[in-house]
Amino acid sequence: MFFRGDFMSNKKKRLITRTIILVVLLGVVGFTLYQNLHKDKKVAIGDKAPNFKLETLDGETFRLKDLEGKAVLINFWGTWCEPCKREMPLIQKAYEKYHKQGFEVVSIDQKEAKFIVNKFIKQYGLTFPVMQDKDSKVNNMYNVYNLPASFFVNREGKVVRMEEGEMKKKNLEKWIHEIL
Repeated sequence: MFFRGDFMSNKKKRLITRTIILVVLLGVVGFTLYQNLHKDKKVAIGDKAPNFKLETLDGETFRLKDLEGKAVLINFWGTWCEPCKREMPLIQKAYEKYHKQGFEVVSIDQKEAKFIVNKFIKQYGLTFPVMQDKDSKVNNMYNVYNLPASFFVNREGKVVRMEEGEMKKKNLEKWIHEIL
C-alpha cells in the first residue's frame, strides 16, 4: 500500500510538470504568433514614407502628406541626446540654405516637456517646425530605437536614406542633394 501511494504521487508530479511545460510552450508559441501578426512593417529604403499626424509646439496640426512634392528630412531627437545637440545646428543651416528649393525638416522630439523643448529651440535658433511624439506612435511607426534617427524622403514621398546616429555636414549636404 505504501509503495502504491508513492507511485501515484510521482505520477501526479509528472503530470503536473508536463502540464506546466505544455502551458508555457503554448504561451510562448501564442505570443510569438501574436507579435508576428501585429508587428508594424519596418520602413525600408524605397518605401513610401508612412504618413502621420502630430501637433506642433505652436498647437497646429501637421501631416506628413501635406509636404507631398517636397524633399523632407524627418529627424527624431531628444534634448538630452548629445549627438542630437551636435547635429541640430547643421540641420538648421541646411534648412536655411535649401528651404527655398523645396527642402523641409520635420523635427520630432521624443516625449519631453514642452518648456524643455522650447528652451532647446531657443538655444539652437531652430526655425523649422518641431513636433512632439508624446505617445511614441510615429517613433514606433518608423521603428526608431536610437537617437538621433533621420529619414530622407524624396519629392515622390519615398524613403531614400535612413541614418541612425549623428550626421556630419558633408554627408548631410550630400543626402539633401539626393532628395532635392
